[in-house]
Amino acid sequence: MWTKDGKTYTGGGIIVDGMWHSTPTPEMFTIAGWEWVEPPAPEPEPKRYSKLKVIRALGENWAAKKAELEAAGLLDQFMAAQYLAEDDPAFAAVLATLTEAEREALTGCEYDD
Repeated sequence: MWTKDGKTYTGGGIIVDGMWHSTPTPEMFTIAGWEWVEPPAPEPEPKRYSKLKVIRALGENWAAKKAELEAAGLLDQFMAAQYLAEDDPAFAAVLATLTEAEREALTGCEYDD
């Protein structure tokens, strides 16, 4: 992205040597004092998990996890959710309690739109 004096170019053209250019070239930006800076990498989207795939992946361990959700008052939310998102506060709290084996079981449980 092109920057100059702490501002980012957002389009519309620039003035180079007193003339307006609506479609400036990289050379024109440089002449006008703009500097190319690599834009920051976008934040990755939070993972979303399919409830059915999670239940199947946990297998016989699902009963214990279901009891934990019920004891924490989260079972109704689990059942009502379209999917489980890792940025959801309730699900993030549950994720924090998973063992390494349980976390590995979530591999491949991503929600498909």
